[in-house]
Amino acid sequence: MSELLLDRIADDVVAALETGLPPAGGHSRLYEDLGFDSLMLIELVHRLQERRPALGQLSLSDMANGTEDIGSLTDLLRSAAEEHAGSTRAEGDTA
Repeated sequence: MSELLLDRIADDVVAALETGLPPAGGHSRLYEDLGFDSLMLIELVHRLQERRPALGQLSLSDMANGTEDIGSLTDLLRSAAEEHAGSTRAEGDTA
C-alpha cells in the first residue's frame, strides 16, 4: 500500500470526522475506532469524489460494506481508480 495514498485517504477521513485529529493509521477501524456513522460515510464519499475525480463514481454500498479500516478503504479506492482509468482508456479507444 502506498504510504502517500494512505496519508491522503487518512486526511479525507479526518476531514469527514471534523475532529482535526489524525487517525492512528491504516489499521484504524472507521466505525469502532474513529466513530464513523452513515452520515460521515456519505460525507467521505462526497469529499473523495470531489477531491479525487480519478476515482470515478464511488458506490456508497461498496464503501459501507468494503471498508473496515483505513487500509481496506485505501485498497478499495485504489481498485476504483484502476477500474476508472481502464474504462476511460477503453472509451478513448472506441471514440
